[in-house]
Amino acid sequence: MATRIIIDTDIGEDIDDILVTAFALNSPEFEVLAITTVDGDTQARSRIARRLAVAFGKPRIPVAAGFTHALPRGRREVRPGVGVTQGELAPDEGGLPPACELAADELIAELAVQHPGEVYALTIGAMTNIGQALVRFPETASNLRAVVSNGGTFAFVGRPAAIGWNLRYDPLAAGVVARSDGQWVLLPENATRFAGWQEKEVERLRGAGLPTTELLAKAIALWRKNKPDATKWPHVSDLNVFAYLMGGWLEVRRGRAGITVWPDRLADLTIEYADDGPHLLGGEVPRERGAALKDLFMERILAPPR
Repeated sequence: MATRIIIDTDIGEDIDDILVTAFALNSPEFEVLAITTVDGDTQARSRIARRLAVAFGKPRIPVAAGFTHALPRGRREVRPGVGVTQGELAPDEGGLPPACELAADELIAELAVQHPGEVYALTIGAMTNIGQALVRFPETASNLRAVVSNGGTFAFVGRPAAIGWNLRYDPLAAGVVARSDGQWVLLPENATRFAGWQEKEVERLRGAGLPTTELLAKAIALWRKNKPDATKWPHVSDLNVFAYLMGGWLEVRRGRAGITVWPDRLADLTIEYADDGPHLLGGEVPRERGAALKDLFMERILAPPR
């Protein structure tokens, strides 16, 4: 049976969100129940997510725009396009299915109630939507099977933890998740570094000749054009949450992830390993398995929509 997931994403910002969402949409291991968007211009992000879902033959997947700012400020108006580098992929609503009428946190809570104990909420952007869901709808914590997050830099041995982008964008929301009664799986940002792309993967995508691969190739081009700090080749950091769910790719250990929010400086991430810890903390995909994971990733996004 396919694993039921909600993808909570800042799609349209860095390149990995759209690539790994495409991977999930075209993988039999996953049933994507919904996509929710977070941070900045969440309406523009919603349009990109809906165009991607349509391209992969899944126009009925609900896509809900979420919170534009971190806790505790809540929803506020933002300048159109803020945080979105691939906005030209879906500049308006033309040809798109309508967005979900529910807000992101409401949709997450509703799906958790409909499928108690079955749904994983995957956070591959700021954690505001899931944090709000747990605050506004407390039953969500027990109804979700787990929250699986990409965030932080840490290892089982050898170096201290550092807070990652997805946690630092909203450390209060991350702290809410860390302190909730639900299961939290936290995976390091570099977990899939050995599955990263190089020139040959980009060229394979460009040459595949499918509407889906043309859309992804355009996304890469826009990301390179519009994001000043874009890396030379697309990275796939967010692939870690899907690798975890497929099993066997990376090791996890029990422990505790703590978020300390300071009034005058960046929040801290602390990691402690213990057999009775409330959280599952991931390692990285070993080098020898990274190539196999990349092959699987490429196979799925280069395939016609299933």
